[in-house]
Amino acid sequence: MQALAANAGRRLAPSASRQCGSITRHMSTKPVELEDMPYLHHGQRPRNRDNPKFKSPRKKASKLLDELNKEAVEKSKKQNPVMFEQSFRVGDSIELEMVTQGGIHKNGDNEAQELEKIRGVVLGVVNRGLGSSVILRDVVYGQPIERKIPLHSPMIKDARVLERNFIFKGKKKVKRAKLYYFRDLNPLLTKVSKY
Repeated sequence: MQALAANAGRRLAPSASRQCGSITRHMSTKPVELEDMPYLHHGQRPRNRDNPKFKSPRKKASKLLDELNKEAVEKSKKQNPVMFEQSFRVGDSIELEMVTQGGIHKNGDNEAQELEKIRGVVLGVVNRGLGSSVILRDVVYGQPIERKIPLHSPMIKDARVLERNFIFKGKKKVKRAKLYYFRDLNPLLTKVSKY
C-alpha cells in the first residue's frame, strides 16, 4: 500500500510543477511580448480601424444652428447693450424705456419717436438665446398687468433698476428663479407705478 502511494506521488509531482510554472508565468510582473499574448485580435476591432467615424448630418445641423444662435446673440449684445449692462435679478423692480410709435431710426434721422416708460417687478427671466425675455408685473389703476419683453429687442432704449429685492423689501432673499406664485397673492405686493 505504501509503495503504491509512493509511486503515485512520483507521477503527480512533474505535472504539479508544470501547473505551478504556468501559474507563475501568468502572475509574473515581467512584460509579455505581443507574440506571446493569448489574444492578438484586440487591436483589430472595428472601432480601432483607420476609418473615420460616421457623423450624423442631423447632429451637424443642430451644432451649426447652435453656433449661429450664439453668434447672433453676441452681435445683438454689441448692438444694443442697454439690457445687459444692468444686472437685475428676479424680485427687483426695473424701469424700461421703449419705443411705442415711430419705429427705430438711425442716429442721423430726426423723425419723432414716442417713448414709453414701463415699470414692473421681475417675476422671471427666460433664457432662450435670441428669444430670451423678462416677465414684468405691475399694478396700474388697480389692474394687474403682466408683460413679457424680449431682451434682444431693438425697441428698448434704456433700462434701469429702481429697487433691489423689491418683493421682500430687502428683509429676506429671493430664492426662486420664477415668482409666478405672486399672481395669486395680493396685487398690491407687485405695485411699482405710483398711479
